[in-house]
Amino acid sequence: MNFTVIFLGTSHPHIFHRFKYLQEQRDSIKLLGYYDHGTHIAEQMQKHACCPRYTDLSELTSLPYDIALIHGRDVENPEYIHRAITSGAKGILVEKPGAAQPSAFYPLVPELRARGIVFEVGWELHYLETVELARRIVKTEALGPITEARFHGGCPGGAGDEPWQSDEASIGGFFYSLGGHVLECVVEFFGLPRHLVSSIRKLPVRPPHEGFSWVPDLFSGRQLNPEKTIGGLAHEDIASAILEYDDFNVHLDFTAWEPSAYLKDWTIDIYGVNGSLHLNLEGPGSCIVLKNPVGEWKAGRTRLFTGEYAEGGMLAAAFRKQMDSFFDRVHAGLMDGDCCNDTIAAKLLKLYDALYASSQTRSWVSM
Repeated sequence: MNFTVIFLGTSHPHIFHRFKYLQEQRDSIKLLGYYDHGTHIAEQMQKHACCPRYTDLSELTSLPYDIALIHGRDVENPEYIHRAITSGAKGILVEKPGAAQPSAFYPLVPELRARGIVFEVGWELHYLETVELARRIVKTEALGPITEARFHGGCPGGAGDEPWQSDEASIGGFFYSLGGHVLECVVEFFGLPRHLVSSIRKLPVRPPHEGFSWVPDLFSGRQLNPEKTIGGLAHEDIASAILEYDDFNVHLDFTAWEPSAYLKDWTIDIYGVNGSLHLNLEGPGSCIVLKNPVGEWKAGRTRLFTGEYAEGGMLAAAFRKQMDSFFDRVHAGLMDGDCCNDTIAAKLLKLYDALYASSQTRSWVSM
């Protein structure tokens, strides 16, 4: 299969993962060019892009092409998506969360459906080996009827102050731009809840402390141990919620001040009447505990992901698997499948709408 690709927006840091992937696939994928609204970013991107820069968006989208990869600022991305829809894209992949405000995304779904466009949002943890196992365990009902589940995520202390988490045009900060990695799992595992209540808030300002890491801009690279201030972020410091389903509850908790790298402290715990799953998203330390054997799983405690894992190897594999899967779907013309497509993305954003609304009114919200 051979594809032609354009980039609409190059302002998200995952752009460099995409460039690397496309370079490795250059025998079958031709990168035609890129455009970004920001002149400064577009000029600096020239040494990374390995393709022409276009200063006129219409000129770029008038080229015959197959796929648009969209990595603009969140507030720009709905317009980029619309331009790709109307200029003949067969496939569109947009970086998370897809829009600065959920309401800007909803009208795009019927447009995508009407034109049969293969669509995906870049929640790459959907393809993480640990998440894939959790999905399989939930869907095969190995734990029996579920009564409760708990999901924890966050970001390294300092990362919540990065530009991608600090845009005043967005509905929220780190919880919105990064927490969706976890919320996408919740929606994919369980669908939308009936009711929810949340607390999404800034904490009282405290003296500066040594954070873990942050990336000050697109081209500077990660910096360790930055001096940062709790309560000084553009948006929230923490987020907590209870989601009520008909037969069980889901608890969410997130912090922008984890004292560790991405994923190190991210966990999923699911409790059923026949057993429980305890998952560290990086793998080691995970286990499934069953009262009675089910299928491939024996009774008692089974340790999971006990092999050797290179630092960052599992995440790198998820990035690659997402891109491979997306290009395969475009080749086959598959709008739906095991991915974060437009339908899942709309559900996820509706959940965000309700969570932020609940935190503002300090009351339960019905979905």
